[in-house]
Amino acid sequence: MDDKVYRSKVIHGRNMGKKFGFPTVNLENPHILSAYKEGIYAAEVSIEGKNHAGLLYKGPRLILGETETILEIYLLDFDRDIYGQIVSFKLLDFIRGVISFPNIEDFKIQLKKDVKAAEKIFRTSKD
Repeated sequence: MDDKVYRSKVIHGRNMGKKFGFPTVNLENPHILSAYKEGIYAAEVSIEGKNHAGLLYKGPRLILGETETILEIYLLDFDRDIYGQIVSFKLLDFIRGVISFPNIEDFKIQLKKDVKAAEKIFRTSKD
């Protein structure tokens, strides 16, 4: 992936990620990644000058029956409210495309696999 750094404001979402055990940072402008296909990416996210590993999702919330494209990031090592702040991030690698899950349990199982894939990407990127 390229080394381009993107910036976006953190906005309130529906808090569904938190209810599913994967709280996310919802970003204001999903169109900043219009050149990229929908799906899950490993991303490095900078918050208040500190870098964090994350899973960025670009696409619709199919599990909730929504069709609007959103941007949200599940941070692997961060769990604070940062509404209204500007975060910077860069994409490290594409993990997978959008999947329509039949139920929440299958969704959670896949997210755990995505986290493992992202952790491997982060370890490799540090070498």
